Amino acid sequence: MRVLYVSSSGGIHDYRFLKKLVNDYEVLFLHYAAGEIIEEIDKLENLEIISKRPAFRSMPFISERTHFKKIVAEFKPDIIHSGYVWQVGILAENSGFHPHLSMPWGSDILTEPDNSFIRKRLVSRVMKTCDHVQCDAEFVKKKIMDDYGLNEDKITVFPWGIDLQIFSKSDKESARKQLKLDSGKFLLLFNRYLEPVYGVKYLLEAFRKFSENKNDVQLLMISDGSGKNDVVKFIAENGVDDKINLIGRVPNSELPCFLNAADVYVSTSLSDGTSLSLLEAMACGTGLIVTDVPAIQEWVNNSNGIVVPRANTDELSRAMERYYLNRTLAAEHAAENVKTARARADWDKNYEKLKDIYKQLVKLK
Repeated sequence: MRVLYVSSSGGIHDYRFLKKLVNDYEVLFLHYAAGEIIEEIDKLENLEIISKRPAFRSMPFISERTHFKKIVAEFKPDIIHSGYVWQVGILAENSGFHPHLSMPWGSDILTEPDNSFIRKRLVSRVMKTCDHVQCDAEFVKKKIMDDYGLNEDKITVFPWGIDLQIFSKSDKESARKQLKLDSGKFLLLFNRYLEPVYGVKYLLEAFRKFSENKNDVQLLMISDGSGKNDVVKFIAENGVDDKINLIGRVPNSELPCFLNAADVYVSTSLSDGTSLSLLEAMACGTGLIVTDVPAIQEWVNNSNGIVVPRANTDELSRAMERYYLNRTLAAEHAAENVKTARARADWDKNYEKLKDIYKQLVKLK
């Protein structure tokens, strides 16, 4: 089977899919984005890559329709699998090719169409014409059904999942020693992108409040993005350079060590689907502080983490303090999270559901 996998990202989420797909199919990765493809994707064997920077950075539909149709005609796929609905899913819709599997990523369904009439129209066209939709959370499914009128049988929900052979619990002291981190400090870890949707400014302000008069706390930011300069400025202006360590992005293979070194994983998202970063943290056994995003609450509640209101620095700071004062609670939540990740977040198992979708769609064609 020939799979045309189309994305506007080229990031770690694409890597998870492509790493699996190349073992079972002939895959062409068509990449429309202003940014670069991460090196993990570049290193994949048996993967053909075509990367083209759109003339209109966030709207390939305006400039790349002819190019897309040319690629489809030359590659002759059995199925098109597109990710990010209004950016590249619309290219598949415009081509008239079937079968087309549309895969919303989160904000492309949950928030962005509500703020733009044009995006709403593009998403509507994709939802009405694609052959199937795969999403990662029941909340996303409900949003699609409510806003675009899709029938339930046209949508499959399963978390994309993680590699439990890579992301697993290991010894915390050994991880800290390997990373040359202070074994006596209370470590919080944040590894979402430095973009407004991930509530970075609320994280920084909450940690500033929490860390006052404490010399044994540290925030590790395994992050990069357009807001990097704002983070650097905040650290300098507030004199917390000894407490906030902006490390930047690390290869996915190195991330388990950081997660195992941390006491608590923090996500301050204002909107989200099922976060793979969250699932990785759960598998490595951390406490969890997350915002009350519906898709996240499908994974986190009072039995395995602390859920706080979005954009609320006071509640976020208090959650940090609660774990800081009660390390036993953090350890109890961590143990529960490992169990949950192993039961629900195994990408080896969940990937089989994607293969079933491919098989059914091609069979119907």
